[in-house]
Order: sequence, then structure tokens, then C-alpha cells
Amino acid sequence: MVKKLAISEIIAELGNMGKPEEKIEWLLKNDSQPLREILRLTYDKSVKWLLPESPPPWKENEYEDEARLMLYREMRRMKIFLEGGGYDNLNQVKREGLFISLLEDIYNEDAKLLANYVIAQKSFKGLRKSTVVKAFPDLIKE
Repeated sequence: MVKKLAISEIIAELGNMGKPEEKIEWLLKNDSQPLREILRLTYDKSVKWLLPESPPPWKENEYEDEARLMLYREMRRMKIFLEGGGYDNLNQVKREGLFISLLEDIYNEDAKLLANYVIAQKSFKGLRKSTVVKAFPDLIKE
């Protein structure tokens, strides 16, 4: 049985690949709605985060194996942190507390990915926006 990879593991592997075609094939092989959403939240500049761009402090969790795939389940919580997600009037301190809680619940490498790249909308190492668009043509609405 093939072991499902954490989203951060899928993204990290892209940095080891050379050609865009290889990266597109890898993304399609590991395609999931949560992966697409992470890519959209990172590369689509029309997405407006309601969080500071700098990573908040959080405690890494100690249950790595149990948390490896947690981000797949927790993606539904992302709308809390996005403009127009239905939570725009939420108290900012509460919102930031919920985000820290999310980071502490998920796989540590996924938390680092969210905090350091996704909310700052910084490109992942080895992955250009043009490659994301070729892999998933309807994903980014710019």
C-alpha cells in the first residue's frame, strides 16, 4: 500500500525536481482538494489573509505520526483566516489564537509551510506559479 504524503512532503519533493513537466506530473500524482487549496492560497494574489504575514509563535506537537495527515482534515478551518470566508467580523485576537491552535494541531512540517509560506504568499522552493497554473489551469483566478 502506498503511504499518503503530508502536504509539506509533497511540496518539499518539488524542490528536488528539475523540469516543470516532472513537477506537474508529481502534483497531479498527489492531487487532492487540500493540496490544490494550499497552492491557491499561496499563489493567488486575489486571496486576502486576515492574519499578519509574519509567523506567530507556536509550540510544535509531539505526536508527529498521528498529525501527518491532519491538514487534509483541517483545511475547512482556513476560511476563518481569509477575507470573505464568513468570519470577517471575528475578533482579531481570537482569529490569531485559532490560527496558532491550528498550527499546534497539525503536522509540524505542514505548520511551518503554512506559517512561513502560505500566509505570506511566498512561492515554495522549486515551484513557480506558472507550473501551478499548468498543472491546475482553473485554480488561480487572476
